[in-house]
Amino acid sequence: MIKKVQEFIAAREQDMVSLLKKLVEINSYTGNKAGVDAVASVIQGECESMGLHVRREPRENVGDNLVIETQLHKEGRKGILMCGHMDTVFPSELGFNTFTQDETTYYGPGVADMKCGLVLGIYVLKALDSLGLLQDMSIAMICNSDEETGSSDSSELILKETENSFVGFVLESTKEGGEFVIGRKGRMTFELEVTGKAAHAGNVGADKASAILELAKQVQAYEELNNPEEGTSVNVGKIEGGVGANTVAEKARAIVEFRYTQKNSGDRVWETIQNLAANPFNNATTCTVSTITARPSMVTNDAILGLYDMIKEIGVEHGFEIQCAQCGGGSDANFMSQLGIPVIDGLGPRGGNLHSVDEYLVASTVPERTVLATLVVAEAWKRYCCK
Repeated sequence: MIKKVQEFIAAREQDMVSLLKKLVEINSYTGNKAGVDAVASVIQGECESMGLHVRREPRENVGDNLVIETQLHKEGRKGILMCGHMDTVFPSELGFNTFTQDETTYYGPGVADMKCGLVLGIYVLKALDSLGLLQDMSIAMICNSDEETGSSDSSELILKETENSFVGFVLESTKEGGEFVIGRKGRMTFELEVTGKAAHAGNVGADKASAILELAKQVQAYEELNNPEEGTSVNVGKIEGGVGANTVAEKARAIVEFRYTQKNSGDRVWETIQNLAANPFNNATTCTVSTITARPSMVTNDAILGLYDMIKEIGVEHGFEIQCAQCGGGSDANFMSQLGIPVIDGLGPRGGNLHSVDEYLVASTVPERTVLATLVVAEAWKRYCCK
């Protein structure tokens, strides 16, 4: 089987690169609905041309979501779920809008995060079809439009499709060392808003109800919640408030995120933050915290490790180096793992410098990881879906 897959992918490597270039050069910043929709249309056309069903879910404020499915999945049979996002973090005005390449590397906005994964997913389906396997498999592939801002508009779709799946794969690029991802931290971003009492700076005492002072004390308390040994981090990323040096600030706000490995740790941090807001250091001020985005943690468990062991077996049999890692960043695997199915992330090619204008993708890993992913999906179908 591996020889046939290798020959199929090798014969179409330039087609894969051409599709990757086409997707990369469409600006699909999350806030650019027209651009994300254009990426969706390209993917829809590719998949419909090979006879797959494509369900397009129109969205008002972000790009449309796609669910690509085989006939068996459309008929309701549980199977395999693949997931990848179409949006990137790069607004067009940044000027980082082109695909370039040299002998070993591809560069461009979203080339690794994660338009390479979308191309890989499409060609896994094509490779399985060339082997005559796809018609007897239930596979769905979600292409969502708002992962970079927390998947708040697509998480419900992801959870719904996960309920109809035995096993899941997220097509994010692999870690820079080539590792598959078996665990990710949970993440919450929230806003702290403080209201004090405006006054002339020259006419107040030490008990002034300054929103900025209260915010500063709240921030100091947040920093004490950092616990690297427990896998918990808190970061105040943005603050603003006040109107001038001679005025006691009536309003101040901060944008904060915290990350955690275990759910109980996350719950404890959030409870502490809410208690701090309910009991301000200066009773003449009020504090309000409100959630902006939230992702649960992807906790490494026996189901995930069992799926990873399957991948290791494939690696040993066919000469692929297989490693794994846990990550501080989140992805849609965080949502998928909540329903108890085994999920592996980082199935895509190897890249790095994500979310920067130096983002790159290692060219040789595009065909290599596509071959490996095809073998993994085929084996997962036999082991998890044909019981």
